[in-house]
Amino acid sequence: MDKGRILIVDDDPIVRDVLYDILSNVGGYRADLAFDGVDGLEKLKRQEYDIIFTDLTMPRMNGMDFLKETQRMNFGIPVVVITGFSSIDNAVNAMREGAKDFITKPFRIDTVLTVASKILGERRLLNRISRHDDIESTVGKLNSELFKSLHEIGILQSISNEIDGIFSNREIYEKLVEMVSRLFMVREASFGIVENGEIKIEAGIGTTARTRSISGTIFERVVSSKSYYIALPGEINPHDGTALAFPFFSIPLTMNDEVFGILSISSKADGTAFTDYEISLALTFAKKAAMRIENNALYEVFYGNLINTLKSLVISIEARDIYTRNHSERVAAYALQVAEVMGLSSDDKEIIRFGGYLHDIGKIGVRDTVLLKPSKLTDEEFIEIRLHPVIGDNIIKPIKFFPRERELIRHHHERFDGKGYPDGLAGERIPLVVRIMNVVDTFDAMTTSRPYRTARTHEQAVEELIRCSDSQFDGVIVNAFLQTPAGRGASLGS
Repeated sequence: MDKGRILIVDDDPIVRDVLYDILSNVGGYRADLAFDGVDGLEKLKRQEYDIIFTDLTMPRMNGMDFLKETQRMNFGIPVVVITGFSSIDNAVNAMREGAKDFITKPFRIDTVLTVASKILGERRLLNRISRHDDIESTVGKLNSELFKSLHEIGILQSISNEIDGIFSNREIYEKLVEMVSRLFMVREASFGIVENGEIKIEAGIGTTARTRSISGTIFERVVSSKSYYIALPGEINPHDGTALAFPFFSIPLTMNDEVFGILSISSKADGTAFTDYEISLALTFAKKAAMRIENNALYEVFYGNLINTLKSLVISIEARDIYTRNHSERVAAYALQVAEVMGLSSDDKEIIRFGGYLHDIGKIGVRDTVLLKPSKLTDEEFIEIRLHPVIGDNIIKPIKFFPRERELIRHHHERFDGKGYPDGLAGERIPLVVRIMNVVDTFDAMTTSRPYRTARTHEQAVEELIRCSDSQFDGVIVNAFLQTPAGRGASLGS
């Protein structure tokens, strides 16, 4: 049986080959390949196709222009757009231009085959319409399906807008429960993480459930089958062991083909059972949510490895010089005390915590003969040591996660009066967290012994900070520092 012919248009050979394998080898369709929109149009002129799968970002002719050209030439072929999860806006715009559907990368085999089968089924139905008289009934069914499709697109767009920029899984869990309760108008909704035979409810509405064993519950069935389950009234509620009064719909969220979480909804406001459409929509919702959570997990691993690498660099710098050992940790701790006194936000404190630790990372590029010199530096050596904020900025620059930390690294030797380095910033042009770092960095330097001088006492260092207020330092910051435990003479260990 001829299942249909499909054209795959994508400039990425890996994506092309994967789609080809799915549609041709698994789905049994006849598939052809094109490497961009221009190549795709040439193939359309020579061959008839039942469906086109096209990427949006391609050289010579992008997917949107290719889509418009197919519409202009009246090919009448349904087009499926390939897009990233974070670019659903582009997919929606493509559908406004005539695309039939979209799939998101990384795509699953079942998703690709379902989309292809659905579109071919609709084409065959339209062909039958032209050969039958019952057009009104058929058009009614098509309008109903169209409404459902548009509704689902709107839901996916909403998911993209609400959770795509959230990198905290804790926030994701709460957002999922909030969204699913609104979407399906249920009184009870929960999301739990499955681990070691237990489920820990991370967020819930209408339930006080917490951590409990999944043994013998419908949750165990969901985990073992890796498939959703709808428990009927009279079955046992997996949260509290009581008899259910309403259908209880549990959906597994998977990562690497293993169930890591369960999303559950129950007690619809209108008292009805879950329809086939609602089941399908809930499963799509769960897949999108699982993808976001998996991306967050990958991000956390990458971010953690990156942080550890940068901290190792700082440790290696301080290991070269016993006189500045633990300097970065002390400076960050002092700066956090100032931030607490000044009532700074949690975001500012996080910038200080990490940026303070990294502020001298540029010293990795300073020669030992200069960095460890036991006597006064020459003019040339002083120029070299003054380059370390720029070197540190250049180290962090390729990493896009730390824009404000970069400011702290680059400008921690600026002066309030504009006579600092490397850029001569003055006053409030120096970011607030950097002005804090200016004060505490200098305080720690003054109270730490060096080969060429002994440490100043706490009282002497404070007198110097006060003397240089509103010239070298922001006086407001100095006053805040004097209210901290460190400013009053307390050590970090006390």
